[in-house]
Amino acid sequence: MGDDPHHKDRLAHARVGSYFLGPKAENFDILSELMGKVLADQKTVRQNLYHDDPEFITSSMMQSSTYTESIDELRGYVNTLSENLALHSIPFWSPRYNAHMNMDVALPSIIGYMATMMYNPNNVATEASPLTTEKERTVGKDLCKMLGYRKRGNVTPWGHITCDGSVANLEAIWAIRNLKFYPLSLKLAIGKNESTGIEPPLRFLAHADPPFLVENCKGEKKPFIELDTWELLNLKPSTVLELPTRLTNEYSITAQFLQDALKPYLIQTVGKDYLERCFDIETSGKFFLSTTKHYSWPKGGAISGIGSDNFINVAVDEDARMDIKDLQKHLDNCIHNRIPVYGGVAIMGSTEHGACDPLAALVRLRRDYEAKGLSFAIHADAAWGGYFASLIDHSVKGSPPNDLLPLVPALALQPYTMEQLQYLEFADSITIDPHKSGYINYPAGGLCYRDERMKYLITWTSPIVFHANDEKGSMGVYGVEGSKPGAAAVATWLTHKMLKLTPNGYGRLLGEAVFTCTKLYCHWATMTRVEDDLIVCPLIRLPSEKRGLSERDIESEKQRIRERILSVTNEQLFDDPDSMDFLSELGGDLMINAFACNFKVNGKVNDDVNEANYLNQRIFERLSVTSMDDVVAKRPLFLTSSTFGEATYGKCLETYKRRLQLVHGESPARGDLSYLVNVTMSPWPTDRDFLNKLAEDFRRVANEEVEKCVIRNKIEPDFHGFVMQGLDQIHLVHIPMFHMANHRWQLIITADFPEDAKQRYQQLRKENPDKFYTVANTRTELLENMVKPGVDIVWRLDEGLPEDGQKPIMTFKLSNIRVVVQESMFFNALDQAYPDRMPFYLYGSKGKAHLDHVLKKAPNGMISVDNVKLTLEPELNDDQLAQGVVAVLEDVFENAIQPLPLDGSNISLAAPGLNLAPGKTHKASVYESYEAFKGGSAPISKGDITLGGYVFADWADVNMDPAAKPCHELKN
Repeated sequence: MGDDPHHKDRLAHARVGSYFLGPKAENFDILSELMGKVLADQKTVRQNLYHDDPEFITSSMMQSSTYTESIDELRGYVNTLSENLALHSIPFWSPRYNAHMNMDVALPSIIGYMATMMYNPNNVATEASPLTTEKERTVGKDLCKMLGYRKRGNVTPWGHITCDGSVANLEAIWAIRNLKFYPLSLKLAIGKNESTGIEPPLRFLAHADPPFLVENCKGEKKPFIELDTWELLNLKPSTVLELPTRLTNEYSITAQFLQDALKPYLIQTVGKDYLERCFDIETSGKFFLSTTKHYSWPKGGAISGIGSDNFINVAVDEDARMDIKDLQKHLDNCIHNRIPVYGGVAIMGSTEHGACDPLAALVRLRRDYEAKGLSFAIHADAAWGGYFASLIDHSVKGSPPNDLLPLVPALALQPYTMEQLQYLEFADSITIDPHKSGYINYPAGGLCYRDERMKYLITWTSPIVFHANDEKGSMGVYGVEGSKPGAAAVATWLTHKMLKLTPNGYGRLLGEAVFTCTKLYCHWATMTRVEDDLIVCPLIRLPSEKRGLSERDIESEKQRIRERILSVTNEQLFDDPDSMDFLSELGGDLMINAFACNFKVNGKVNDDVNEANYLNQRIFERLSVTSMDDVVAKRPLFLTSSTFGEATYGKCLETYKRRLQLVHGESPARGDLSYLVNVTMSPWPTDRDFLNKLAEDFRRVANEEVEKCVIRNKIEPDFHGFVMQGLDQIHLVHIPMFHMANHRWQLIITADFPEDAKQRYQQLRKENPDKFYTVANTRTELLENMVKPGVDIVWRLDEGLPEDGQKPIMTFKLSNIRVVVQESMFFNALDQAYPDRMPFYLYGSKGKAHLDHVLKKAPNGMISVDNVKLTLEPELNDDQLAQGVVAVLEDVFENAIQPLPLDGSNISLAAPGLNLAPGKTHKASVYESYEAFKGGSAPISKGDITLGGYVFADWADVNMDPAAKPCHELKN
């Protein structure tokens, strides 16, 4: 190794090898040794701490039958449990796992957690956890330091462990809400509300000499008592936190007196609504977050009483980062309409795409708006991205040195992402999850405050868990939780001590994972081949795409990736500075790849979003474990999935659909888009053969699912079944299928039958009133051709749906085929939502009318009713019924009952709210067309429709599986 230019990097990677148990349990002996030490110490302390105490579980007890039976029972349960865990648990430790934010937890985390768990300390109070409370305090300091928080004057940062990021976010909401209202409470305590007749406890401050001067967010100093409501709501966070300190320093008001004086007026005591009424605040305050926010934010809004509707989505750009210009529009509106703003939240690594919001721009924006009179807190949700701050060297000013370009393999973050991480120190609070990118056992979330005084805004104390002399040591009195495991704090502390929160510690580990994730991005970006029907497209664009270069240039860049990044060894890549620099430009912000697949049929790219979603969902099901029945060992790799909502992602989704070629004419196809996600936290799959194998395993699975999609979407001659309605004038109702392009049509026709065929059918219906009959073509045909004049088609008559090999009752030819209804069921012809009431096509004649359920959204069910009785005013004439109209059942609320309930394999026609069994009467409104109904036109007739004859039902989606057979139900 002496002549190896990569010796230093190989040693660095070797040290990373000491951090984990390993995919093949390579460090099992070390874990066994250290846990043996922990268990031995547990035995020693129990035996020696109170040496003279007797044994309480005696040898005679241990020899009794009940004792040995109980232990045998425990052995049995443990053996079964261990075997089931081994068989059914997700192998997070494997490099093949690339789904959620999980990897093999760090070896020191396992040891620290298990060792501490044996003593079961509760960090709610120091007396229950003297050691682990101290460790949590140390962890809080370490996290603050890594994030850039440091003591400035009388401002000291503070952090603590929570059970997870959701609780940390909730605590931040709670603290920021209380921060916003604190000046209002102080104003009440001084004497703003004179109507109560009670002398406010701080009344003397209204006439203090010198007056209590406070600087508003514009920088103007005024007596606090003269600040108006808008100014009070927009004091800078630092100004608010200084208020109690200044009152103590300038007026010798003790902390205890101030606490007692404010308590009757605090939001904690009287609630948000009371304070808003006192100060005539008409519009509740808002939080602004990008649309990529975690669901814990609106949930926290509900819990805190702010309301989830007051957590406002800010649009994202094409890289799924917060659009600062859109935020400016929201803030301008708040100034114009005097709407308070609680806070702006920057997502530092969205959980679904790893996007890092522009925190630096948000910090600068707040400064600009403070000059306009609007201030708010800034929170950084760095649950995922927080530990990447370990890449910043806080010992030097400016950007961290870019010396992490090793052999096996680490990659620096992109300059944009590094800049946002460097601005973490300006956020008022930060969520960070050790159990995510800290590689710590669950549960270990965290919250850090830039100014520790924020924690006092949410303090609740109990004499059971808090004593006046242990405030510096106690952690449990702050935040949402009460009892919480000291084991999580120790696991985090020990891992920090071992890995170190530095560029050469955690920075090295995360850099190696970034390298792997970026190489996997290269596979997704270059997987599409001209000769394949599979299309793979990552959300994050290639540099050439971002620059708007030509398709030829984009393909050239992809070829460069294939040849100089994916087809070389790590040594060759490291020795190619141009390629390493190029690699550092690729991929997303923080170690997550979001990508979606599409496909081609006969060389034409699918433009149906619903079918692309079907493909991506099928791939996800093949590459995930969602039940005990799924066999873990059969998954070649693990991915997860999510959905881009049209309303949420706007232009970002429009651009992405264009890149996936989901376009109709000039416009992107309608509908939400399902996509796949991989989170690569492992430092191990650095060998190109292993990564290539993972990529090829994905390609194989995806191509197998593409084949199914091609079958679903290839329009070619096929057999088509029609349900027969009526006796004299016979109507034929096509049995449709959303999942097969050949059958994605609602088609209702009538025709002239040969006399012998009509008579045979009428006889069968008379003899078998409980059975239904169908006709179908005897040779494959395109559906559209079957209704063209002069087409020579031989039809077959069958009882029920024909099975393979079943002989028809008879064959014949139809003449004079007339189309009554011909409506597309392709996704782009469908509605975005179910109708509020259930519409049916109504057709036939006054004497013999029939119904067929309008199918304008999937999933759905075909429901066809033969021979209904009409009691309408005005009556419909034969011309109207011959052309077909739309009858809406006013008492069947479709959007409330969809998707239609299933009873076994059939639609339950008697289900409450549906009531479509024969003989049932429904109130109905009749419209000229479905478009007239949807457009709000007045009905042309109203009255009753009584179901008669029989009701045929078919689940038109057939479980979205082209291999599935339709189900049906016949009721007389």
